[in-house]
Formats: sequence, C-alpha cells, structure tokens
Amino acid sequence: MTVEYLIVAIGAVAIVAVSIWNKVQIWKRIRAIDLHLAKMQTEIDVLQMQESRRLMMELKASSKAEAPKIDPANGTIDLGGDEVVRLVKTPPTTPAQ
Repeated sequence: MTVEYLIVAIGAVAIVAVSIWNKVQIWKRIRAIDLHLAKMQTEIDVLQMQESRRLMMELKASSKAEAPKIDPANGTIDLGGDEVVRLVKTPPTTPAQ
C-alpha cells in the first residue's frame, strides 16, 4: 500500500507543479499584454492631443480668413440659401396714451 500512496503523492505533486507553472506563464503573458496596451494607450493619448491642437489651429486660421463681414449700411446677410436676412434698425416706438 505504501507504493500506491507514494505514486499518488508524486502524481499530486506533479499536478500541482504543472498547475502552478501554467498559472505563472498565464500571469506573465497577461502582464506583457497589459504593458503593451498601456504603451498603446499612451500613444493614442498623445496622438489625440496632437490632432486636437492641429484642428484648433486650423479652425482659428480658417475663422480669421473666412469670417463674414457685415456692412452696417447694407445690413444683409446671406444664409447660404435663397433666404436673405435684412438687418434693419427700427426706431423705438412710444407707448400710446
């Protein structure tokens, strides 16, 4: 009987050793993937900031170049379609007595 117990004990130790080794390998892979994802996230954050700055600079440049000027004497604004809005100053009305 002692031989059978010895074989069972050796089998149990082998199973535990393989299980621990597999867990360690999986933990190492997860850690490597996590580090790789952290680097990618940092790169994405930097690229988003650069793109945001580029877009803001482009919008500033285009808004200064293409800002519509309103002639106070004429007072019309074209809305891009068939409609034209006329800005007319109306004199203040006095309340009726």
